[in-house]
Amino acid sequence: MRRLTAALGVLLALALLAGCSSRAERLYRRAEAFLAQGQFQMAADEYRRLVEEDPRSPLADDALYKLAYILAEETDAPGAALVQYRALADNYPSSPYADDALMRAMAIQRRVLKEPAAVRATYEELCRRFAARRDLCARGLLEVAWAQFETEGYEQAAAVAGELTAQYGDQTSECAQAALLQARARKRLGDEPTQVEQLYEEIIARYPDTHAAVAAKRELGYSFYERREEQEEQQQAEVRRRSRTIAGVPAHASQRGEVLQALAALRSALAQRGENRSLDTLIALSGAAFTVVFDPDRPWLARSVIDVKLFESVAEALGFAYNVWSGPSAEQAFESVHQALLQGHPVLVLYGSPRRWVLVTGYDMAEDRVYFMPPDRDDYAAASKASFLAHWAEASGSGSGVAGAESFYQFSLSARMSRPDSTALTETSVRRAARVMRATSLGGAPAGEEAWQALGAHLEACVPPEATDRRDQASRWVADGLKPWLSVAEAGTAMLRQAAEAIEGMSDAAERHEELLTEARLVAQKIDEARAAGDEAAPKWEAAAAQANYVAALHARLARQLADASGG
Repeated sequence: MRRLTAALGVLLALALLAGCSSRAERLYRRAEAFLAQGQFQMAADEYRRLVEEDPRSPLADDALYKLAYILAEETDAPGAALVQYRALADNYPSSPYADDALMRAMAIQRRVLKEPAAVRATYEELCRRFAARRDLCARGLLEVAWAQFETEGYEQAAAVAGELTAQYGDQTSECAQAALLQARARKRLGDEPTQVEQLYEEIIARYPDTHAAVAAKRELGYSFYERREEQEEQQQAEVRRRSRTIAGVPAHASQRGEVLQALAALRSALAQRGENRSLDTLIALSGAAFTVVFDPDRPWLARSVIDVKLFESVAEALGFAYNVWSGPSAEQAFESVHQALLQGHPVLVLYGSPRRWVLVTGYDMAEDRVYFMPPDRDDYAAASKASFLAHWAEASGSGSGVAGAESFYQFSLSARMSRPDSTALTETSVRRAARVMRATSLGGAPAGEEAWQALGAHLEACVPPEATDRRDQASRWVADGLKPWLSVAEAGTAMLRQAAEAIEGMSDAAERHEELLTEARLVAQKIDEARAAGDEAAPKWEAAAAQANYVAALHARLARQLADASGG
C-alpha cells in the first residue's frame, strides 16, 4: 500500500480521541484491528460501513482506499476494487490517495478487463488532475502502451511508446521501458530484423544502466553478446550469487512503544553477531531509562522519542561499525538492503501498518521473495518483493522517533571494531544518562526536570472543577506515558547499582534513582485518585501538582550527580 503512510497522522489523532470517538472513528479502529490480524473480509466490511454511513468523515477516503486495496489484493475481487478506486478518485479529488487510486484503476483496466480505451481515458484524467507530476503521467502513459500491446494492438502500442519518449524524455526509467516495448511491438509487426536490432541497440546506448538495457541485450541474443545458452547460465549463476538468506537470526518479542520495540529488534541483530545483551542493558545504553517528556497532547511521546540516533549510539557503545541508508523510493533503497544481505548482515527497517521494526534476513532473486523476522515470530516471514516494498513504504518517512523523517531508513551492523568491557559500558551508560536527564526538550516537548515542572503546572491548572479537558489529558498521560516509562526506567536503577562499584561519586545514585521512581509512581497514584474524587478533587489535584514538583527537584539532584560523576 504505497500511500498508506499518510494514514499515520489519522491514527495518532484517533489515539488522542479515544475517550470521545465518533462512530466513524470506532468503525475505523475496528477495521484497522481486523486488517492487522489478517481478517481481510471483516476489515473490508468495516471500511465499507464507514464510507456508507459517514462519507464526509475525514477518515472516509482512507477507508475507501484500504477497502479497494483489500478487494484487489487480498480477496481477488478486482472488479469491485475498480469501483471503489473510481469512487475515491471521483468523490475525494483532494485526497492524498487520489493519484494512486487512478493508477491502480488503470492497472485493473489493463490486466483484468483488458480495455485499452478505458486505460487511455483514465490516463487522460490522471494528467489533467496531476499535470505537474511528470513522473506520474509517464507511468500512466506506459500503462496505456502496455494495454495496447497486451491486446495485440502492436501498432498503437508502438505509437504510444513513441509518444511517451517524446513527451517525458526526462523520466529515464519509463522512457527505457517504453523504448523496449516499442522494439518488441515492431518485432511483432514483422519489421525487418535489422531495424528491430537497431532499436535494441539504441536502448542499450541511451539507457545503459536500466533493466530495459539488460532485456534488450537478451533480445539481441548471442549474435552480439555470446551464445544464448552461455548467457542464460551466467545469468542464473548471478541470480544464485546474489541470493542469500542469513541463518540464525533469533526471534524478538513485541514491546510497547517504538523505542523499546526498536531495541528488541536491535538486540536480535546483535545476538546474530554473537553479542548477547539483555534488553535492560540496551535500554540503559540508549538512555531510554532516563528519558522523560511531558506533552499532554501526545502522551505516547514518552515511549517513542529519544535524543540520539538510537541504533547508531548503541552500536558504537558496543564497538560495532554500522551502515545507515535511506532512499527516495523503496525500489532504490532496497538495493542497499540487498548488498547488506550479501555481506551477511541482517537489516533493520520500519515496516507495515501498524508499523514495527523488523529484521530483513534474506532475498531470493530467482523467486523474487524477501525474508524477514517480525516481532513475536519463531521463524522468518516471506513476501514477494513487490509486497514487501509496498509494506515498507507504508511505514516509511512518517515521523518515526527512531528513524526520523528519512524515507526508507535502514540500519545494519558491520565490522566489529572493539569489545568494550563492562566498566566501559557502564561509563557510557552513565554519560548517556547524564546527558538525557539534563535535556530540556525532546520531540518538541519539555524534557527532564522541565517535563516534571510542566506536569506540575498542568496539574495546578486541573484544580478548577471546569478543567475537565486538562484532567482527561493528565489521566491519559499517566496511562500512556508515565506508567510505561516507569517500567522501562527500572533498567536505569540496575545500571546505576553497577556504576556504584566502577565510578567515583556514584555510591548512592541507584538509591536516588529508586527514590525518584517511587515518588514518580506516587504522582501517578495521586493523579488517579484525583481523577476519581469527583466533587472533592481540588485538593487532590493540588497534592498531585506538589508531588510532580517534588519529583522535578529529585530529577535535578540526580542529574547533577550523574553529570559530576561522568565529568560532564
